[in-house]
Amino acid sequence: MGTSKDSPHTRHAAPAVYEQIIDSLASGVLALDKDGCVLVANAAACSHLGLPCGAIKRGAFVDELPLPPAFLLKLHTVLNEHRPLEREEVAVPRESGEKKELGFSASLLEGPEPFNGAVFLFVDMTERRALERAAELNQQLAQIGQLTAGVVHELRSPLSVIGGMAELLERKLEDDSPYRKRVETILQETQNMGRSISQFLGFARPFDLEMTPCEARQAADRARALCETAAREKGVTFEVEEQGELPLMRADPRKLAQAVSNVAGNAIDAVAEGGRVTIVISRQGADIQYDILDDGPGIHLNPGEDLFKPFFSKKEGGTGLGLAICHRIVTAHSGSITHANRDQGGARFRIRVPIEKGAL
Repeated sequence: MGTSKDSPHTRHAAPAVYEQIIDSLASGVLALDKDGCVLVANAAACSHLGLPCGAIKRGAFVDELPLPPAFLLKLHTVLNEHRPLEREEVAVPRESGEKKELGFSASLLEGPEPFNGAVFLFVDMTERRALERAAELNQQLAQIGQLTAGVVHELRSPLSVIGGMAELLERKLEDDSPYRKRVETILQETQNMGRSISQFLGFARPFDLEMTPCEARQAADRARALCETAAREKGVTFEVEEQGELPLMRADPRKLAQAVSNVAGNAIDAVAEGGRVTIVISRQGADIQYDILDDGPGIHLNPGEDLFKPFFSKKEGGTGLGLAICHRIVTAHSGSITHANRDQGGARFRIRVPIEKGAL
């Protein structure tokens, strides 16, 4: 006969089995008693919170642990208010400076007292939220695409006439004419509007990638060529650096260069005169990584703001489409684009594109 469920062997083994089950879960599990003392913490809890394995020790109090402040605030909310939480979200920092988005819930422990503690469950929602944002972006693209053809036709035709007439006037005016400055202003503004319309079209128009074997540096060098005039006029040092050996990759070099140059152009705009912008190219596992670094004021967003959302811009006079186009190009390559502030000041945009899709 098998061992009965009431045998000493089973009673002794059960806690170890339960602990093994909890430790094998991909979700983070953290149980606290009513005073905030750790009862249970599995390996995934440490991993999701960016802590070394075993950093959350049984018997420790939460205020003694190196927990991210936003996460600790959620714990105290449950401990102080004695209420469960459902479908909360909290962002915790990674070593890279990026944010990890955790889905979060809390259930109250049963026991003899009105409040006996709580069990907290949390999962990494970063990839899911990125996919949701990409789906939202595609939906916005579809809506914009329906309006594009008519609007652009109505704008481009008269804009071409205005620009053409202004060029004619400029050629006829003497260099010392009091009207030359006004005509130059008209030309400049029509060119600015033309660029905005081109951005609008580039964002809304469907495109197919022209994948081809190319060098990782190709996109960065083209981006430097596109931005070097703006950098030179502002006295900005603009460099491209390689770290380690870089394999051939399969990508659309023209569109990838467009994405890198859009970010680099923003960086040049952001830094002060005499500032520095650097594109650092490296291989990270199965990806090629482009870090666009600057020594400007950094990125300062309010809650809920997203730099990659269409028509959102922190730059005066910006259309809010440049980074949205970058996001679209990079995600079409099955890659990712993120941003963070640097410890030494300034911002870092990181573009990662798989070497696969035909790696050589």
